[in-house]
Amino acid sequence: MTALSPPAASYQAAVCPAPARPVLHFTPPAGWMNDPNGLVFFEGEYHLFYQYYPHDRVWGPMHWGHAVSRDLVHWQHLAPALAPDEAGMCFSGSAIVDRHDTSGLFEGEPGLLAFYTAHRTAPDDPEDYVQEQCLAYSRDRGRSWHRYAGNPIMANPGRRDFRDPKVIWHAPSRRWVMALACGQAIQFHVSADLLTWRLASTFGEGQGAHTRHPWECPDLFELPVADTGETRWVLVVGIGASEDNPFGSFTQYFVGDFDGERFHNENPAERVLMMDEGRDFYAVQSWSDLPEADGRRLAIAWLNNWLYANQIPEAGWRGAMSFPRELSLLATPEGVRLRQAFAREWRETCREIGRERGREKGRESAGGAVSVATPERPLAAGRHVLLDGGARAAHGRLVLGLTVGARVSLDLQQGEHQVLELTADEAGVTVRHRRRGQNGDDVFDTHFSHDQAVGRLKGRGVELEWLVDDGSLELLLDGGRLAITQLSFAVPAGRPLALAVAAGECRVAAFDYRALTG
Repeated sequence: MTALSPPAASYQAAVCPAPARPVLHFTPPAGWMNDPNGLVFFEGEYHLFYQYYPHDRVWGPMHWGHAVSRDLVHWQHLAPALAPDEAGMCFSGSAIVDRHDTSGLFEGEPGLLAFYTAHRTAPDDPEDYVQEQCLAYSRDRGRSWHRYAGNPIMANPGRRDFRDPKVIWHAPSRRWVMALACGQAIQFHVSADLLTWRLASTFGEGQGAHTRHPWECPDLFELPVADTGETRWVLVVGIGASEDNPFGSFTQYFVGDFDGERFHNENPAERVLMMDEGRDFYAVQSWSDLPEADGRRLAIAWLNNWLYANQIPEAGWRGAMSFPRELSLLATPEGVRLRQAFAREWRETCREIGRERGREKGRESAGGAVSVATPERPLAAGRHVLLDGGARAAHGRLVLGLTVGARVSLDLQQGEHQVLELTADEAGVTVRHRRRGQNGDDVFDTHFSHDQAVGRLKGRGVELEWLVDDGSLELLLDGGRLAITQLSFAVPAGRPLALAVAAGECRVAAFDYRALTG
């Protein structure tokens, strides 16, 4: 897991203002938002449900917020799909298309099913609670929802933490599978009718990372391994913030085999695979029921960290989602690993906006991207501005070559708020990230800033792709093998993009920048 320490005392905190509404990242219309839930594609629409409290800007009694999109870019807010009732709050879960009316709830037609955790607390003690699995259904493309009369479909067996059902179809066994977070493990339940479930196995003891916080927000899917003709199963697990973990909430994943009942981790049990090395990529979920012709595994995450989530600057709403990402698997010398890319819909939209902006300024290039002239000679010690006055939201790509002993810092329109540091040696490049920020709240001011050792890259060439927007900076390095997602309360509009060389030399081999707004 990523090493984390507070910034040096000399690294003064930057003031974090109330954020502007992001240009491209999904945010709630008002109030509070956390985990993505129930991601499903049905009749030409991507559905995004999310943990939602519409009546305040801090966590409260959980609803399921709801939005739909046809392109993953433009979202239409709908009325909340689920609200608390006598069974309790509506915690996280998943949604599927019941294409053949397996549940018998749709009179032979396809419909949508949402599986969620009902969280019911004692009147006088919020820490005394019961969690049960429940079902809701929609016969009108998700516009209205009805609770199943037989709820709960899975009563609590006596466990304190028993939540976040992820339901998938397992074709080889021709059964439905539910991955369910239970304390420090994931249970796998199976069903033939989506209404009655049987416990098949449990995974987690001695595997991966464990803290005092229970495991939560599981996801489970199969992916091909690039250029091998093989496939692997990926189990995604979230771990929330706890006192024994200064990093805060994070998402780990396991790679292995799943036979419809049991998951086998093919890596050493103690190995921890981080889905994102940044501190603000949590509760990852992927879309179900994408058309087979699409062939992608699309996922999204909550752009926040439970260490300071309730204290980040707000402006009538609090919480944002990451950009959707395409997930794939790659065989490496260390084993099969996840690789991430920004979903192509964002790139297509970038090209449209870039072409319009390029035509206005008379500098249109292929796809609307601005190919910035790169220095002919390696850059020596000093600060070098690669682009003056960047846009409020932008996509960029940078390819660098570092000499042995080089130490380079990148400012991607962050000013005093964030910096990415690259240090090259004979074997490769060490990556660090530094962030600073304060807003006058003790919790935020204590936990938000960091000096973070992110990882290592092989060789001395660095390929970096990023998306910057109001409120965030998302980085993909080494072709998407290393992801770093961070909240940012810098105001990117008008800020330069600069590179500072502290030692050695750095060659800029390629630099492409695409402004997404003015």
